Amino acid sequence: MTPQARPNGFTLIELAVAMTVIAILGASVLLAVRVQLTQRQISETRAALEDAREAVLAFAAATGRLPCPAVGGAPGQGGESALTPQGCSKARGLLPWEALGLTAVDGWNHRLAYQVTQGFGVPGFKTGAKIGLEAEGDIVLQNIAGASLASADAVVMAIWSVGANGRFGTNPDGSSVAGIAGGAAEVANDPNASTTTKLISDTPVEIAGQEFDDEVIWISRYVLFNRMITAGKLP
Repeated sequence: MTPQARPNGFTLIELAVAMTVIAILGASVLLAVRVQLTQRQISETRAALEDAREAVLAFAAATGRLPCPAVGGAPGQGGESALTPQGCSKARGLLPWEALGLTAVDGWNHRLAYQVTQGFGVPGFKTGAKIGLEAEGDIVLQNIAGASLASADAVVMAIWSVGANGRFGTNPDGSSVAGIAGGAAEVANDPNASTTTKLISDTPVEIAGQEFDDEVIWISRYVLFNRMITAGKLP
């Protein structure tokens, strides 16, 4: 009896195995691409924050004061908000990117947020012609658990990114990103919360309702004083 010839092509089982392998490989590639993209965005954000920090210190070295927050988030609104005899007219907002000559967006294309001790916006703060060595910061830095990250008078300025989720962020066209369902820590870092001096800095949290992914850096008054002394602006 002549053996039955095997039909050409794949069986359903072989096709199913092949499709499963392709799906697994595809998912692995997508995951690798996603991880690589996230790492690049984080690196871009940290680089933007460091550039901003150096620009603020250079501004202080050149002018004898810290810059005030931006007027707004739209193009043409990146200059400083108004100064008063007591200091900056507002303490919290966006980094004044146009005044500093920066792009000042993070890896997710949101503008960097900024807070300053208001009196440090006035060259005559505490002393006659420039910031005095006795001037103190008023920014309260804590982690999510409420532990202090710096002494009450040490921090004079902070810059932060609202992170990948973008809650409370500002787009380059000036439009806002909703902060709906943000965790309490991200609510505390809302750039529009102008009546608070409290900021949260901590490792990311992904628990629903408690999410936090902001990247925060700050300047101690002693770092600022050192830069200004080096530039001949102090004492």
